[in-house]
Amino acid sequence: MTTRPTARLHAALVMLSFAAGAADAFAFLALSGTFTANMTGNLVLVAMFTRPGYAQTALCAVVAVAAFAIVLYLGFRHSRQPAAAPDHRRLVLRLLAPSSAAQGVVVVVWLAAGASPPLAVQCVVIALSAGALALQTVAAKRLSDTDGITTTYVTGSLTTTMQDLAERRDAGQLLRLLSIAALPLGAVAATAVMHVAAGAGPLVAFVVASAAAIVALSATRTRT
Repeated sequence: MTTRPTARLHAALVMLSFAAGAADAFAFLALSGTFTANMTGNLVLVAMFTRPGYAQTALCAVVAVAAFAIVLYLGFRHSRQPAAAPDHRRLVLRLLAPSSAAQGVVVVVWLAAGASPPLAVQCVVIALSAGALALQTVAAKRLSDTDGITTTYVTGSLTTTMQDLAERRDAGQLLRLLSIAALPLGAVAATAVMHVAAGAGPLVAFVVASAAAIVALSATRTRT
């Protein structure tokens, strides 16, 4: 039976998946067709050299991959804890809090930049968003008690889900399915918001990720 703190932590992970979908939708629609959570997509974009506007798209994709990889490394490097007794509260404060702060900066920069920001501003926003989502990925890996949960992409979650179905295991299936479903729902939400107010695109990811950090923090208070 799932305890209340664990249920809250699971809810936070699903919310983070929703926020990642919203961040990717905003990035794809407003930042030269780039992703800030889905690095596989960015690597494919770099390879599509006959695509119209390739140079700008490739630059933005490289910025996203570099920022994501660097922050991912630093996040894992500086969040190592004893496996026997990890400090979940400290993990939330070290990873999810700065991730939400970075997404808040994205909102401010984007609103200040206006309707048609120059490429340099787009690259700054991409780097900030990708770094924020890298920290979110580290947090999900450190905090989750379920295999296959990453919150920023669903290929691993889908693979683990199908493997467990084939091998008749059900541990963690509901959380993985909710995480998979939340990602496109977040993209739908951000797309709808941008259709009404283009400048508000990054707000969805920021608000939901911040709420998820608060929920995760409340769960860790109860645990520790």
